[in-house]
Amino acid sequence: MASRDVLTFLRGQKLSATLLRNLQLKLLEVQAVLNDAEAKQITNSAVKDWVDELKDAVYDAEDLVDDITTEALRRKMEDDSQTQVRNIIFGEGIESRVDEITDTLEYLSQKKDVLGLKKGVGENLSKRWPTTSLVDESGVYGRDVNREEIVKFLLSHNASGNEIGVIALVGMGGIGKTTLTQLVYNDRRVDRYFDLKAWVCVAEEFDLLRITKTIVKAIDSGASDDNDLNLLQLKLKERLSRKKFFLVLDDVWNENYNNWDRLQTPFTVGLPGSKIIVTTRSDKVASVMRSVRIHHLGQLSFDDCWSLFAKHAFENGDSSLHPELQEIGKEIVKKCKGLPLAAKTLGGALYSESRVEEWENVLNSETWDLANDEILPALRLSYSFLPSHLKQCFAYCSIFPKDYEFEKENLILLWMAEGFLDQSASKKTMEKVGDGYFYDLVSRSFFQKSSSHKSYFVMHDLINDLAQLVSGKFCVQLKDGKMNEIPEKFRHLSFIISEYDLFERFETLTNVNGLRTFLPLNLGHLPRYDMSDKVSKNRGPCSYGYSPWFRLSNRVLNDLISKAQYLRVLSLCYYGIIDLPDTIGNLKHLRYLDLSYTSIKRLPDSICSLYNLRTLILSFCNNLVELPIMMSKLIRLRHLDISHSSVEEMPSQLGQLKSLQTLTNYRVGKKSGTRVGELRELSHIGGILRIKELQNVVDGRDASEANLVGKQYLNDLRLEWNDDDGVDQNGADIVLNNLQPHSNLKRLTIQGYGGLRFPDWLGGPAMLMINMVSLRLWLCKNVSAFPPLGQLPSLKHLYINGAEKVERVGAEFYGTDSSSTKPSFVSLKALSFVYMPKWKEWLCLGGQGGEFPRLKELYIQYCPKLKGDLPNHLPLLTKLEIKECKRLVAPLPRVPAIRELTTRNNGRVSLMSPASDFICLESLITSDISQWTELPPVLQKLSIEKADSLESLLEEEILQSNTCLQDLTITQCSFSRTLRRVCLPITLKSLHIYESKNLELLLPEFFKCHFFLLERLDIRDSTCNSLCFPLSIYPRLTFLRIDKVRGLESLSFSISEGDPTSFKHLSVSGCPNLLSIELPALNFSIFFIGHCENLKSLLHKAPCFQSLILGGCPELIFPIQGLPSNLSSLSIENCEKFRSQIELGLQGLTSLRRFRISSKCEDLELFPKECLLPSTLTSLHILGLPNLKSLDRKGLQLLSTLQELEISDCPKLQSLTEERLPTSLSFLTIKNCPLLKDRCKEQLRELLRRNKVSLQQLKTFPGRRFSIACPCDRWVFSCKESPLPNVGALLVVLLAVAMNPMISLFISKLTEHTAAVKAIAWSPHHSGLLASGGGTADWYICFWSTTRGNQLNHVDIGSQVCNLARSKNVNELVATLTGHSLRVLYLAMSPDGQTIVTGAGDETLQFRNFFPSMKTPARVKDAGVWSLGRRHI
Repeated sequence: MASRDVLTFLRGQKLSATLLRNLQLKLLEVQAVLNDAEAKQITNSAVKDWVDELKDAVYDAEDLVDDITTEALRRKMEDDSQTQVRNIIFGEGIESRVDEITDTLEYLSQKKDVLGLKKGVGENLSKRWPTTSLVDESGVYGRDVNREEIVKFLLSHNASGNEIGVIALVGMGGIGKTTLTQLVYNDRRVDRYFDLKAWVCVAEEFDLLRITKTIVKAIDSGASDDNDLNLLQLKLKERLSRKKFFLVLDDVWNENYNNWDRLQTPFTVGLPGSKIIVTTRSDKVASVMRSVRIHHLGQLSFDDCWSLFAKHAFENGDSSLHPELQEIGKEIVKKCKGLPLAAKTLGGALYSESRVEEWENVLNSETWDLANDEILPALRLSYSFLPSHLKQCFAYCSIFPKDYEFEKENLILLWMAEGFLDQSASKKTMEKVGDGYFYDLVSRSFFQKSSSHKSYFVMHDLINDLAQLVSGKFCVQLKDGKMNEIPEKFRHLSFIISEYDLFERFETLTNVNGLRTFLPLNLGHLPRYDMSDKVSKNRGPCSYGYSPWFRLSNRVLNDLISKAQYLRVLSLCYYGIIDLPDTIGNLKHLRYLDLSYTSIKRLPDSICSLYNLRTLILSFCNNLVELPIMMSKLIRLRHLDISHSSVEEMPSQLGQLKSLQTLTNYRVGKKSGTRVGELRELSHIGGILRIKELQNVVDGRDASEANLVGKQYLNDLRLEWNDDDGVDQNGADIVLNNLQPHSNLKRLTIQGYGGLRFPDWLGGPAMLMINMVSLRLWLCKNVSAFPPLGQLPSLKHLYINGAEKVERVGAEFYGTDSSSTKPSFVSLKALSFVYMPKWKEWLCLGGQGGEFPRLKELYIQYCPKLKGDLPNHLPLLTKLEIKECKRLVAPLPRVPAIRELTTRNNGRVSLMSPASDFICLESLITSDISQWTELPPVLQKLSIEKADSLESLLEEEILQSNTCLQDLTITQCSFSRTLRRVCLPITLKSLHIYESKNLELLLPEFFKCHFFLLERLDIRDSTCNSLCFPLSIYPRLTFLRIDKVRGLESLSFSISEGDPTSFKHLSVSGCPNLLSIELPALNFSIFFIGHCENLKSLLHKAPCFQSLILGGCPELIFPIQGLPSNLSSLSIENCEKFRSQIELGLQGLTSLRRFRISSKCEDLELFPKECLLPSTLTSLHILGLPNLKSLDRKGLQLLSTLQELEISDCPKLQSLTEERLPTSLSFLTIKNCPLLKDRCKEQLRELLRRNKVSLQQLKTFPGRRFSIACPCDRWVFSCKESPLPNVGALLVVLLAVAMNPMISLFISKLTEHTAAVKAIAWSPHHSGLLASGGGTADWYICFWSTTRGNQLNHVDIGSQVCNLARSKNVNELVATLTGHSLRVLYLAMSPDGQTIVTGAGDETLQFRNFFPSMKTPARVKDAGVWSLGRRHI
């Protein structure tokens, strides 16, 4: 409010300064008694109501101030021609709101006096008796290990010289710190070791006089009751002199170092070995007291917690006399989440209660609703000691449900959006302030690190209860179902995202005026932000893909969110939304917008008027290709995350966003305003910065202007060039040299660099990158030598991939020579060399200084010419992978600590040492262990590839004798005789058999073995004639997959009645010879049968599965009556005989929720017929019905619960239905139905109007778009025309013509010389994509064909064919290639080994990037071959 722009604006409004001063004074007046009110509101409902009214008034005042500052900022940014009119309207509105808020505060000020609220810190929450040293050891459970650890420390010599050894026990309230200390204090070993002991309960007030007096009395019972601190300290010093003492300071809250320093002065005269135990809830207290050891006390196990609960809930702790209460009690104990205080308190409260309903009442009650509760008061004490800025941050966390795991970075951004981060008294950024707040709450035990995900945090359930209690009515978690009763004044809403979030779920929000937070939460764990990316473990370039599976009604966006004018936090992440309404620009208070993992294609230009926006997250938006051109207007934007999106060009003048702290990606353009120099002014960006398309940098001067060397907050820099052939990288050496980063940089990636050498700043003698922890050099194809990286003192991770010109790695790599005593790579933990086709020699210096003294992981892959020795002394190496190094003949280095070892397709990398030397080896992938007579003792995972005499290995006891082996994989092995027996350990949990032959010689013996622990069995790409699985001997088997097993004719399963089974997932696919499957009466979840062309029968005895997926089984007959009654999901694709059975009706499947059908049937013109589908259906997908003309009106109307309808690839579909669609329908998608176009627009309008279903966007081809606005949810319609008419001289551009499986001739002719066809992709059934090229088509790109046929029958002069990819069964991709400038790029993944190109015959023909194939016949006939490269990447 004090900014110059705001003051100028207010003067323009002619607002009275007195009004604002009065508002400020009234606010200060009521806030002065807030601490007292917060303490009294626990027991006084009238005070609680007063606090809620005050918070509501403060929210209104904040909104008022925000309106003023936002309007001032808007007028600064825009040329407003209506300023005078706006001044009058805006000014009058502001003045009346100031008056209204001031009146409210005046009323609250008067009411505070009536309620007796006073200035100060507030009264005590509850009386707490001081702790003593006495303990009943029989009532303590689960602390034996902690006790021994602490006693061992107490009896040890000081680790800190002559100073007193202080150990701090830190943990949340009620975790058992005092009880554990009592155990230790009374331990006989401790009694014997120390001369003197004293116990002091310090509590909230650190009273130096009282504490000193208590210590003196404890060690001298005859001491006088003196109140002179000086005399007391002198007496204490005298008594402690030359004595070994043990002191307990219990329940310490003091964070003032001077207080501690004055208390501990007399302690220094004690003997070495004296110890002090401090119990506290705060790491900061432990630090202030100079603890030499901090012991964080964890939660009790469930069993220990149950024992504690039972001791206090049942007579003599025996629950067996009350079996009806036992199970309820165990559920109550689960609520305690390992907190001893909760278990003891709840158990004691139920001791005299034998009624089941009372126990259930405790189970189902919130903690704060329980009578005589001692739990939350203990935790509220922690809250009361929080400063005010931390109180609001903690209370806001009540938006997280119990057990929700959250990220620190995201929570700080939410706090920032809500205005909780006060930087007025600090020079720190808001992010740094938030970081301090977060770790303050961690240190005080409000947050804990997640045990399952290291980068996440969680709140204990009872801490979560406390947050909900103190946040009151202002934070609401929407549980399952709709919002029924909601507080009128609530501001913050969170909810667990659901598959279909309809308008009705949020309808009550229409009555909420001040909503600030709309936050969907996903309980899954997907990578969210690159803002704090740790050291990546990716050793090569990778990409991410994600398709959202959650749906949000458009009405929520249009009718609710767009009208929430005070919204500050808006997240729509994980929803499959494709665009935002323009009205998003009305949310002028918005600070945080998260659209990650959505299907968003573009952002509306109106988003550029959100001048308050601080955070914009667009990560993993795979469809987002552009940003609004006026983004430079978002001058307050601090975080822009576009990582893993598809943005192709940066908006102009992005350098004007000088507040940016995070810019994950920057794509260098060729236009002014998009060059790399735009980064010059972004001096505050930190975290990750990925700069792409660096070949567009004009020259070295342009690179220097980016001023990367001045960006001191960057942690991770990724520099990427486009390394495709034909891309000019002239001057890349100079560009990279001038892109030198700041020495603070920790992680650096250089990818696609085409220069001949690396710059001197990367490992040169100046040692500029002294803080670099991780370095990745990817696809730097022209460099022939590495810089002296061995001298980088902090380097821990070095990943090299695609250095195609490097032939030798020697002294230049280490930065030293064999005579030097200077060590190299002193910090390196992980080293990777991948795809270095010319690398021949690795010179290992072996000098006095040593090399790789800390190396833990070493990877050498696809280096076919490498030979010679490997480093021979790697004492700390735990993981070694050597793959596809066919000339490498060397013994393994001495690796005593190795845990994971892989040797695959090498020359002779031998296991010279006996198995007993590999005492730590847990995972082994190799082709030969014949020299071993036993397995390493702790081996858990073994993969054997291309092994000779595997039969003998399986028959001998070498595998069976290992008692740790859990995972066995057999790959590319062939069995030549029947096994006499199979000797595998009973500990086996997973068996994988891949690409192996004659399994009928192995499996019969295997099925005689009882593997009680086996959970997963996977057989793929192998041969076998029949299989019969005896499930009874695998009671824990949950997953069974049989994929591409040739020769398999019959598959059956057996299980005896009553035998236990854990079976969940059965998958059978790609078995061309399979004729029958026989299932017993078996319960499981998912059953998948796919691409078994000759499968005729599925015999069964009442199996029970919830999901059935059938695809590509045209001969299968399976009576509908055999489908289980609990089936909830059914998918049928190209199973014609089974589909005909469907016509008998599925009405009896009352549990069916999802149905998907795809068929080549030509007589199916109307669907779904009346009474075909059950009324319980919620999702219906109709795909690829070639002759479908209309939907059956009666069949649809009966689907009264249908929420989602998708119709795709139905070329003859002319209309939807003449009657109503189901009124429950919320999401409607139609794709690739070309007859639903202009001539039926009016019908669609009328149909949707009658049905109150929305048509969000209708796309027709080519190039026209119209939309119809209706009160609605979602409709997407797209049409790809086929065949394309003759085009003449018209320039034709087809963009992303995709997923059109049924068209036999996609484009009939392109007749003239200006046609261009781009991105024709994913066409799985085309016999000819372009039957006749007939001209100089510029590009034919991305053909993805899975059936045979010529894809380009004729391509003429001047054409280019790019990316002929993944063509599995194609005989000839391009039949005839003529002309002198034709290029064919990227012939990829063609495993059948047939001819791809014939009859080219021109020496200028270019072939590039010939990727791996299963066979090796000639791929190109009669063609001049320029390059067959990158065969193994």
